[in-house]
Amino acid sequence: MTASGHAMNWDTIRSVNGSPTHCNRARTFQMKVSNFLTELKRRKVYKVAVAYAFVSWLLIQAASIFLPTFDAPPCMMRAVVVFLALGFIVSAILSWVFDITPQGIKRTADISPDEAVDIVRQLEAQARQEFVRGYLSALIYAGLGDKTKAIDYLKREYLNHDNIDPAGIRVDAMLDGLRGDPRFEALMERPQ
Repeated sequence: MTASGHAMNWDTIRSVNGSPTHCNRARTFQMKVSNFLTELKRRKVYKVAVAYAFVSWLLIQAASIFLPTFDAPPCMMRAVVVFLALGFIVSAILSWVFDITPQGIKRTADISPDEAVDIVRQLEAQARQEFVRGYLSALIYAGLGDKTKAIDYLKREYLNHDNIDPAGIRVDAMLDGLRGDPRFEALMERPQ
């Protein structure tokens, strides 16, 4: 509490010239990194990287056995390792750009809104059969750009669970699209 009786809000403290403090920049950086890591997971880059690393390890083991057997020069082993390292970079880029679906290989960004609507319908049907937190539904709708439904689910989550701390929601990068919306800001101002 300050001398005037008001609690200090560290998120609104600014330096003398009005620029954000180090804490705000660090939080923004943390949100961007979290968003990037979430996108890596969504695009399945992690799975491709692990699979590629495992297969590369097997190939390096095989090369270390077979190349000396055939009296290959030592530069061949270096060439194998360099080739596999460059292939890792290429596979990571391709897994970021493309996604393997039952219909074939598609660009990740080219998923149609119709497919997204079908996925949401499936999730809503699942939610009717079993418990799904409103917060998770809000994340889905925020990702689809439907601010109204995302905020509605967040409101329901608050109504059903009085002990929710909005601190986590304030820094969740998945909800960045809702920031600035007066309804979302009103939820964040709700007393704990």
